[in-house]
Amino acid sequence: MSKIKMIARAALGVWLVAGAAAALTGEEAASKATEPKPVTLTVDQAVDLALENNIQLTSAGIDLRMKKRDADFAWNSFLPSVQATGTLFRSNLGEMTVTTLAGPMKVELEEKDRWRAMAGLSATLNLNLALFDGLKATRQGYEAGEISWLQAKQQTAQNVKKAFYGILIQEEALRLAKEKLATSEERLRQAQTNFRNGLVPELAYLQAQLGVETQKPSIKESELGLTQNKAMFVFLIGLPIGTEVELSGSINPSISDLDADELVKTHLADRLDLQALRKNAELLKTQVRATKFQLYTPSLSLSQSFSPALSAIDADWLNGDNWTDSSGGFSATLAFNLTNALPFSSQGQNLRDLKDSVAKLDLTWKQAADNAELEIRNLVRKLDKSSASIEAMNLNVKIAQKAYSLSEQGYRAGTVEWLDLKDAENTLMQAQLGLLSEEFTYLSTRLDLETAINAKLD
Repeated sequence: MSKIKMIARAALGVWLVAGAAAALTGEEAASKATEPKPVTLTVDQAVDLALENNIQLTSAGIDLRMKKRDADFAWNSFLPSVQATGTLFRSNLGEMTVTTLAGPMKVELEEKDRWRAMAGLSATLNLNLALFDGLKATRQGYEAGEISWLQAKQQTAQNVKKAFYGILIQEEALRLAKEKLATSEERLRQAQTNFRNGLVPELAYLQAQLGVETQKPSIKESELGLTQNKAMFVFLIGLPIGTEVELSGSINPSISDLDADELVKTHLADRLDLQALRKNAELLKTQVRATKFQLYTPSLSLSQSFSPALSAIDADWLNGDNWTDSSGGFSATLAFNLTNALPFSSQGQNLRDLKDSVAKLDLTWKQAADNAELEIRNLVRKLDKSSASIEAMNLNVKIAQKAYSLSEQGYRAGTVEWLDLKDAENTLMQAQLGLLSEEFTYLSTRLDLETAINAKLD
């Protein structure tokens, strides 16, 4: 075979390989282009998404919209009840008695005389002083619903923030575990080389290999747990199931000194649960007043009716002179229910039940206020303890890091046993994870305190 043919075949082979590589690269690029990109979220963006998409919060918003509509149109209690009727009446009598000079005689009725057309229009308005308290109660019901909606919104935001920081903790713990695995794998490669060169016994190599293999299952389990929690987080904030998210943030709590007495004095009354109890107590008191008005004041009923009837079925329906109104009229009735005014009547007992409910709700509010104060003080104490723990754990991490560095140097120099190095490595890992856990505890407790005082902490 000539050199020219060999060169031509080699060039053809290179061209085919290059074409195939280009095709594969193009397909890979197209595949990557069609893959959905992960959604990067900060904690504030995640909260905004949850407030916009959360199903329970949306349901609470619908309830609030219904209450607002009731409050906006509560004045319709003063609209009269208006009813219009039209009646076509046919008498069953086929004859009628008429009086003549010769005496009464029966006359057979024609079909048209047996029919009669009648119209009706009536307006009735019932008035009582309780109606005015009814308007007030409707408005108070809307205000109570607004507080409930704010509570749901606050709880949703708190859950999202805790879930967000919890995932960051998992990611950081997984990163530390993978770093530890990478170090162990590097140590395994070194031990393998040293074993082949006869510098270390087989036991040292097997120990290094065991140290690598025992870490892999826990890392796989951590990856699975992280994937599951991210899926739950995606559901919580209302994104489509299967959406990949990347969280942008860090576990770096702002440590601050807090005065429990000042927080209680300034923010206790701002708590949403206490506001809800207070609003419900006001609503019950309004219902008590309305019930008293219903029991001990008369009701005024105003009515106006029109009942025109056509004089003859075959008369001109459009001629007003052919219509007569003999039964319509205006009435004003003042009514007072004597039975309901009796203290042992069912309505009287209902009034007593309402008064007792008000008294119970006042006691509930007092107990809730005491519990709220205890909660705020306990959360402040918990934050103080967590702050002190974080400070101690930071020092513990530094000491463990120094001890591990010295142990690793000694292990490389042959003065430290593998098990001692492993203990130092585990101690460092536990110290780092303990610090992460305590920082999350501080963040979570701080979120609980912000909810407890219904205010942001500086």
